[in-house]
Parts: sequence; structure tokens; C-alpha cells
Amino acid sequence: MRLIFAFIMTELTSPAPASWLRRPAARAAAAAIIVLVLVVAASAAWDPSGLLAPVGGRGLPLLDTGGAYQWAPLLVGLPVLLAATALPLLLLAGDRPRRSAWWVFLVTWATVLGAGALATAATGLVTAAPLVGPHLTAGAALRFAFAVSGFAAIKFLLVGPLVAAPAALAFRLSPPPTTTATATANFGETAGEQAGIRAVSPKAVDDTALDDTALDDTAPADVAAGLPETGGGRQAVVGSGIGLAVVGMFVLVTVVAAVFGERWWRGGPVGYAFAGPLLAPTAAAGVVGFVCGTAVFLGIFGMTLQALRRRPAHSTLPAVAVTVWLAATVAGLGLGVLGAVTAALAPRPSDGGPDSWWIATTLLSVATGIGYGVTTGLIGALGAAAAWRWRAALVAAGRFPRLRVAAVPAVAVLVALPLLVASPGVPGPQPVTPVPASGGLERLHLLPASGEGTLPVIGDVTGRQVILRGVNVNQLIDYHLRDPAIPATAPLTDADFADISALGFNVVRLGMSWSRLEPRRGEFDQGYLGQIRAAVASAKAHGVYVVLDMHQDAWGNALARPDEQCGGGTTPTTGWDGAPAWATITDGTLHCQFLARDLAPAVATAYTSFYTDRDGIQTELVRAWAFVAQAFANEPAVAGYDLLNEPGIGANPPISSGLLLGRYYDAAITAIRAAERAGQGFPHLVFFEPSVLWSGLAFDVTPPPGFTDDRLLVFAPHPYSESISMDQGFGLTIATIERNLTVSSRAAAAYGAALWPGEWGWFGDPAVDGAKVARFGAAQDRRGLGGAFWVWKQGCGSPETGPDAKTSGNLAKVDCVTGAPIAPPDGFARPLTRAYPKAFPGRLDTLAAADGGLTFGATAAADGASCRLDIWVPGDAQPVLKTENVSDAATLRVPGGWQVTGCARGTYTVAVTR
Repeated sequence: MRLIFAFIMTELTSPAPASWLRRPAARAAAAAIIVLVLVVAASAAWDPSGLLAPVGGRGLPLLDTGGAYQWAPLLVGLPVLLAATALPLLLLAGDRPRRSAWWVFLVTWATVLGAGALATAATGLVTAAPLVGPHLTAGAALRFAFAVSGFAAIKFLLVGPLVAAPAALAFRLSPPPTTTATATANFGETAGEQAGIRAVSPKAVDDTALDDTALDDTAPADVAAGLPETGGGRQAVVGSGIGLAVVGMFVLVTVVAAVFGERWWRGGPVGYAFAGPLLAPTAAAGVVGFVCGTAVFLGIFGMTLQALRRRPAHSTLPAVAVTVWLAATVAGLGLGVLGAVTAALAPRPSDGGPDSWWIATTLLSVATGIGYGVTTGLIGALGAAAAWRWRAALVAAGRFPRLRVAAVPAVAVLVALPLLVASPGVPGPQPVTPVPASGGLERLHLLPASGEGTLPVIGDVTGRQVILRGVNVNQLIDYHLRDPAIPATAPLTDADFADISALGFNVVRLGMSWSRLEPRRGEFDQGYLGQIRAAVASAKAHGVYVVLDMHQDAWGNALARPDEQCGGGTTPTTGWDGAPAWATITDGTLHCQFLARDLAPAVATAYTSFYTDRDGIQTELVRAWAFVAQAFANEPAVAGYDLLNEPGIGANPPISSGLLLGRYYDAAITAIRAAERAGQGFPHLVFFEPSVLWSGLAFDVTPPPGFTDDRLLVFAPHPYSESISMDQGFGLTIATIERNLTVSSRAAAAYGAALWPGEWGWFGDPAVDGAKVARFGAAQDRRGLGGAFWVWKQGCGSPETGPDAKTSGNLAKVDCVTGAPIAPPDGFARPLTRAYPKAFPGRLDTLAAADGGLTFGATAAADGASCRLDIWVPGDAQPVLKTENVSDAATLRVPGGWQVTGCARGTYTVAVTR
């Protein structure tokens, strides 16, 4: 701190301020700041989504008092961005020749990148700090903020050249400083010399005289520090200084890998992206991957250090700290690029076609590497500052051969440390002793993973695995009405559940609306709860489970502003469903959407107000969940609770859509479990989703694994790849159907959770899209997955139906002219209603459905309480069975098809043909 203070005071007390601006480094820093401010201002005025702008965005306030998230970007993030951009230039470019413009360009680019990541981390920490408590620890907030800082830094990677070019030009065109100016600029013999900053002669600054050897002039501060000043000795010190920094960073990298860096890559919020060989300083990469990744990081770090400061042992404390940080940032970027190349070369899923998944892995890998580099660099800079007073002794000690020999076992120990202390990851569900069958719908829970590389699966209390396949039911959702005379939904009746069961489905995902549950703050609508109860009772009577889904789209129907004046490629928000009006806080932001309904400033503000529990609105939704959970505490027909449909990204993702979304989930789970206990019931499954970006892109920064201690978790993304995902509008396929399900499985594994696609579907011509539905179904079978197709019925007044549409829906459609129902189209109905095992003892080995039949194999454990098979087969013709290790196999005619039953034990197979 004394050295930094001396540096600042020298600048402030300079007798000739104009001479300070004649310094090439000062001019470069000033140019960088000016251009950076212009870029920030332009993006704030232009960006209609707020995703690209570092501060604000068109339609979003630059500064407001609604919460830390509204003022932190301007009052915390922007100052950090500007300071972290200017300071390295002032410290590192002061002794460079003016012909080093390219050096200044590259350093400025790297500095802007690192500064952007630091500013993002600082903003995220300030935003999350008020929310630290029982559902979010300070350590989790700190780790997440720095781990994801690289994602915002990606835009600074693109902005960097725009800032670096003017900085380099200003540096190159600076006039040669006068003798007086040079003495002042280099701190003369006063505060700078006290700080250990070496003066440079006027001759050395001259553009025609300065070369690499000129930088080795006499250095009083070096002599005072006890460092040798003669030729050969100085070269040894140069090598020792850089080597010392690399050794220190090696120690830091291994310690970080053993502590919070263990899940920086695999097992973290984007761990699903790193599927192939991983070269990174993490135990998750294995021995070879860890050693190679560490070597790559340290190699780039050392080379960057050499390029930035040839004599780190002779530099000032602030310069050394900045050099270490910047070199680590560049090394992290290099590691990210290496990871992107490795991921791009990894083979695609064996059952999938070509796609552009490399786009996702490049973004995720580079961002992860940047975040890692900035974080380790910051810690390394602090460590360098702490060790500064011992620099002479450390450099001298590095030349003793005995110490170098002793370092060999130390290196081996440090390399082994992360691998020895690596944890197995987030634990999955615990085994539960099976109980005898009850004769009705059995209570569901999770069965632990059966082995390495497998997931927990949904099962029942008798020990059988259960595959939940069905449809989404939206008929209790409170949609915005474009025309009050045209209903957005059809009435929900018992006939719906009878028809759903007759198609072979055994689950519905029943959408509920918070706006109807709690239309006035603190008052829960018992009448609406009664409608939900009636739906659950009807479903149960027809052998259908219910997942209760707190549904929302674009926050709520109160956001509709069809008359909003929008421009610049944006359109007025149309209003959807979800939150009540009293819980909708937008602070006067624009109701104009860009590309997608969730990218409107008003939607982002409403969601961030929710994530930060502004005015206690999140607390109210948590109370609403407790109200629902207590009502169904003892109901086995309720499979579980889907905590929030397609959560919005908020105004500051991924802090809002990752960290704070996880905080809400834990709060809701805690309230649900307390309500179940109060109702003398049992714990139901908890279904949780990534943000809406996963639905649109097939990837996202998810809530951090370990966001809750609850183990009855089901990861329930919406894999809309090759359907309505955003990439389809640009003629791309980022992820195929098969890739999306594979990636989703890896994401679920990080949470120790089961996987259940809560929404999926196609909405075009069934004769064309039916082939994709069939592909999705085949991929489900190979992975033993269930899921819920969107949607069962859809009213002609739904926001999803155009005002001039002749029909509405995609499965049980309706004629919007006559109101007559339309039978499910064969292109969708045939693959959706294919044969599958609803419940069976043991764990699935193989499953394939074709031509109205199936081939199915599983292995049953000896301790299962039920050996009963329950297989659905569609159609009128009686199926022909061929079984192995199945006794009492039989077929029973049921509405819409056949039920195959039997008692299976050990390893068994069932083949059904027509």
C-alpha cells in the first residue's frame, strides 16, 4: 500500500501536470479510458437486450435505487473496469520505446479483457452480498462470481481491439519528453525512489537511442535491495525473477486445484461442456490432463511474464503485482483456447448427426479459462505483493543447487495434492429400503445411480424404476388475453385425463399460475387450489402422475404493453403468464422485446427484482409453494414440484440466472420440506430447470452444483434443439436432438440428479416434423428417459397462437373457426404413443420401440419388494410376447392399447411384437 500511495502522490503533486500527459504511457492510458467510456456509453444507448452493454442497455436505467444490482454496474463495475485498464498501462508501458506500439496494443487488449472480468466479478459480488444467508453462503457467492467472470469478459475480448488501437496510436505519436518532464514522469529522486522505482535517463527514453540494453542502466533501487547490478549477475537475476514467479504460480495452481478449483471445469455450472479429453489444472482432468494443463498454463504465464517485464525482480511492487495478474489472465485465455480446440475435436454422440456444438464449447471453454486466469492472477498478485520484501533473498536462494534438488519431491507432492484430495462430487440420493406395493399409484422417489457414468433414476418405493412419459397440460394457466372474447385455454375435465391415459401416458406436467394462486399479496385462492386438487384426483383415477409446475413465460401477463412505442428492431411485449401484477416491478423500463420475449428490459428488471427478493416478492412465491406442498403432502399421485418454468435471465446474468436462481431453489425446497412435515406427509421429488437460455440455445451457466443439500433432485431442462431454439432462426443447429440429451445428462450428473425433459415438442407440419419427434423418441429410449411433450391442448386465444390462425395446438388440436376438436395427427401421435415400460423391477439395460412393439431388458436386484412389470403397448391387435426370466407374463386390454404384466427377476428380457 505504501508503494501504491507513493505512486499516486507523485502523480498528484507533479509540478507540471502538462508534462505528465506528455508521457507515452499516460497518453495510452488516457486514450484507452476515453474510448472505453465511449464504448460503454454507446452500448448502453444501443443494446436493446442489455446482454452486451457493460452498464445499462437501451430501455434499462444506468442508475437506480431499487437494489444493488441497479447501481453496482455503474458505481462499482465501471470504476473497476477503468482503473484495471489504465493502471497496467501506466505501470508497464512507462519504460517502453515509442516504437513498441504493437506491444502496447496487445497489452491494452489483454488489460481490457482482464479488467472486464474483474469488473464483472466485483459487480456480481456486490449484487449478491445482501442475499448472503441460509440459502447462499459468502464462499459460494465469491467462487461463483469469479468462476463466471469470464463470460462477461468475452464481450471485452471483442471490444479490446477497439480500445487497444487508439491507445497504441497515442503511445506511438507521443512527443519525446523533455529532461524535466522525464525526471518528473519517472518520479525523480523523491517518492518514486522511496518506492523502489528506478529512474530512467532521458537518453533511454529517446526513440532513436532506446533499445533492450538501455533498460539495464544503473538501478539504485536494485542495489538497495541487495540485487546484483553487473552484466552476468543481472542476467541471472532476470532468469531467477521470472523463474521465481513461475514457481510461485505453480504452487498457487496446485493449491487452487485442491481447494475451489476442483470443479472449475467438470462438475461446475458449465461442466457439461467438457466431455472429451480435458487439459486443465484440475483433478477432474486426471493425472495426464492435470499435468499437461498445468504445464500449458505455466508455459504461457512464463512467456507472457517475459514479454511484459524482463526484470521482475527489479520492478516496483505495483508493477510486479499487475504483471503477475496480467500474465495469468493471458495464460487463462490460452488455456481456454486450448480447451475449445480440444472440445471441437471430440467425437460427437454416436447416435447424433453433425451440428455446430463447437460454438457452445468455444464460448464456454474460453470464458472458463479467462475466469480461471483472472482469479489465479489476482491471488498471485496478492501473493507477490506479500512476498515483495523478501525478493532479494528469494532470488538469491533460487541459485543454490541443493534447494533445486530439494524442490523435486516438493513438486511431486504439489502435483499429487489435488489428485489425492479430490472429492467425488455432489452426492446423489441415498438408497431406501423398498416397501410392499400398495395396489395404486406408488409413491415416487429417486433410486441411486447404478454405477460409474450412470444417473440416479426416478423409481417408486417398491424399488421399481419408473419411466414418466406424458404431456404438458396448460389448461389452468392464467394467460394474457389478446381478445377477452377468445379463451386462451380449454376447460380441463376428467375426459382429458381419460384421453391422456388412453394414449399410454402416465404423467402430466400441470401448469399452475402464481397470479391465480396469490392474486392479492398474502391471500391464497382456495378455489384455485380446489381446481388443482380436482385435476390431481382425475389424473390419479386414470393412473396418471402429476408434476405440479409453477409456470411462467416472460414473467407475467401484467407486462403486456401492446401500445408501447418501440424502435430499433424491437417490438412491444405481448404479455404471457406467471407472476401477479403486485409482484411485477419494472421501474419504468421499456416493454420492448428483441429477438425473444425474455429479452425485453421490463422482463429482465422484473426477474432481477425477483432474484434479489425486492420488496419480499421472492419470499411470497416461496410461501405459495409451501401452501401447495402442504395441500399435497400425503398425495402419491403428485410426482413432485417443478419450481419455476424457464426462469428468466434477469438484468445481470449469469449471477442472476445462475447463482441467485440456485438461491431461490434452495429457499423453495426448504419451505416445501417444512410444509410436507407440517402436513405429516413425505418428501416429493423436486424438478428444477436451468434458465430460459437453455431452451433457446441448448446450453447455459446453470445454478452451481451443491446449491442445496436436498437429494431428491430431478434436472428438468427443455431440450428444444432442432425445434424452436434460437439457432434455428439463423440457419444453424448448435446441438442436435441427441447432443442436447447427452449434454443434459452430463449436467444432471453434476447435481447427483435424475434427468427428465420437462418440455419438448415440435409445432410445424406433422408430416415433416414427425420424423424429428420419432428421433427424439428413439433417443429417449436409448437413454431410458421420460419427458413431457408440449402441449396437450391450446386455446385459440393463447399468446402462442397467432390472431389469424385457423387451428391451435400441436397434439389435441382445435379448429379456431368452428371450435371442433381435431384428432392428434398421426405424425406426432404414432411416435409419442409407442410402447415402453412404465414401471419395472431393477434397472434398465436396453430399450428400443418399433412397429408397435418393443425390445426391453433390465436387471432386477434381489432385494426389490415388487417384481411386477407394467408395460404399455399401443393399438388394437393383441401383442405377442417373448420373455426370459419373467413368470406369469400376461396381456390385458386397456383403453387405447394393452398392458403387459409379469413377475421379472434377475436379468430379464421382454420382446413384444404384433
